[in-house]
Amino acid sequence: MWGKVQTVGSITDFMSKGDTLGTAASFSELVDWALHPVDHTKDVGVNIAYEKIEPFLDILGIVSYPVASMLIGIAGLLYILNLREKSISWLTKTSITYVIIQLLPMLMKATLQILAA
Repeated sequence: MWGKVQTVGSITDFMSKGDTLGTAASFSELVDWALHPVDHTKDVGVNIAYEKIEPFLDILGIVSYPVASMLIGIAGLLYILNLREKSISWLTKTSITYVIIQLLPMLMKATLQILAA
């Protein structure tokens, strides 16, 4: 059962004419847009720039959850140890920072679109 491999077709059998295997924008497209803005629309440039930044924003969003969880846990321990003012400060700052980091992709996209307008 596990050792059998059955081939059902090649990739070209499942692709229609005009499909491409990847849709990622290349760095040369970004440079081309920067050098020839008359030939390209601003939206294309914004999308290319955002596609270059998006993986870093995704990593930041993923890493922010465990970091915020640890800080909120430490703030809870501070609250138990009667350091209530420091605890409330940590909880507030951590919560606000976490929400801003989660909204960062949307804010970055909006900023790029405003700059391109």
